[in-house]
Amino acid sequence: MNQPETYLHELLAKAHWTDEECRWLLHYLDHTPGTALQTHLLERFRQQGFEPQHQQLSDGILARIHARIQPAAPVTPVMPMYRRWWNIAAAAVLVGAAVAGGIYWLRPVANVQTAGVQALPAVTDVAPGGNKARLVLGNGQAVLLDQAADGPIAGSGEQVHKQDAELVYGPGGGSGSNTLITPNGGQFRVQLADGTKVWLNAASSLQYPAAFTGSDRTVTLKGEAYFEVAQNADKPFFVNVNGMTVQVLGTHFNVNAYAEEKHFTTTLLEGAVRVVAGNQRLTLAPGQQTTLEQHSGVLQRSAGDTENAVAWKNGLFTFKNDELVAVMRDISRWYDVSVVFEDGADEKIHVTGAMRRQEYLQQALKILELTADLHFEVQGRTVTVRKK
Repeated sequence: MNQPETYLHELLAKAHWTDEECRWLLHYLDHTPGTALQTHLLERFRQQGFEPQHQQLSDGILARIHARIQPAAPVTPVMPMYRRWWNIAAAAVLVGAAVAGGIYWLRPVANVQTAGVQALPAVTDVAPGGNKARLVLGNGQAVLLDQAADGPIAGSGEQVHKQDAELVYGPGGGSGSNTLITPNGGQFRVQLADGTKVWLNAASSLQYPAAFTGSDRTVTLKGEAYFEVAQNADKPFFVNVNGMTVQVLGTHFNVNAYAEEKHFTTTLLEGAVRVVAGNQRLTLAPGQQTTLEQHSGVLQRSAGDTENAVAWKNGLFTFKNDELVAVMRDISRWYDVSVVFEDGADEKIHVTGAMRRQEYLQQALKILELTADLHFEVQGRTVTVRKK
């Protein structure tokens, strides 16, 4: 056995690792191809505890472990993330941050009501979502954009053009209200007549005027979208969501407002926004977010996680201590599948980690299995979650 492997075995036998030993592991993982030994390292890493001040080291080590032991997959270019170890996720599949403060990758908590189902054998894999959407023009005409050719959209008066996965409205924009709708497994971009750019996530819709002719710019969102609003101090921009309004002049922000989630979140990256819900009004600074609890209607402001908020736009799934049931709703929307929890499979375990949205379904589920006492089986477009 060569010297690095000998040293690695010594580390695996230790109860704790120093900062220097962690940095040695980072170098080792960056310069060593995948081996069975590294698979054992992953299991050992799961058992290793880290104090909060060492979390960045642990994140980097785990990222490199998964970059080495996961099978190669087609790489789709993604937009760069903002900082720290998320940059690694654009090129490699990641799962789970290491334990910090006693919280492991997946930790069981209270059980919730589940459905009893029979085991289903795995069959043909399910492809990830892609650039799919339907545009409904003001005259009622519907256009399937993933089937439409690039160029002017018929019926739009030459004012709306499709280019790859983006709609672009001319300054005139046309007349009436347009609606862009993404299905499960779809996403799309649109540049509105004022120059505002919007990224629409899966199972979402955005209603907007073909041209902003009034004293303001108002759009209506269902689901999730990321906005880069063109500045116009004389014509404020409003995003209406069920029970909430986001008021802006010119800014970058993300709104997550899926009806099936417990709360709506607005996360600000640049500029300033005011979030209004009933008689509650909160103004955000960059890096902050609001949370509107759907059940109580309470609006709260807190420090936001901009990386996590816009990860979907940058080609990643990211989970930070999220309940598995919420994670599987994300999976369901992107892969257009149904998810069933078998009796005994805990929906409430918490998940922390990241993976590429371009993974096929079976690979994505295998990544989750690496850190959970759970098993996923796929039949057609149904995913069954069961305890191992």
